[in-house]
Amino acid sequence: MSSSAGNRQLGPVFPVNPEGMDWHDWNGNFIIWFGQEPIGHVEEADWLMVANQIMGLPTFSSFPVNAPEAYGTWQEWAKDLTLAINGFSH
Repeated sequence: MSSSAGNRQLGPVFPVNPEGMDWHDWNGNFIIWFGQEPIGHVEEADWLMVANQIMGLPTFSSFPVNAPEAYGTWQEWAKDLTLAINGFSH
């Protein structure tokens, strides 16, 4: 029995909700989950640097997420990125 769903290519999934996390936990989980990507780990004050690095990678650049500078906090940006990754993976 075949199904068109069986031929569907799934993208990445990131099962970590940034709400209630601190930056180091979220950034560390992202690095672990996407270990094949060159993602940096910095202090929270420099989150924009890592966010821009992530959005510049081919794996993530196609997701419909605004530029990190458009967000007031890293949590807002990370929530949108996580929703985009997971929403387009299922």
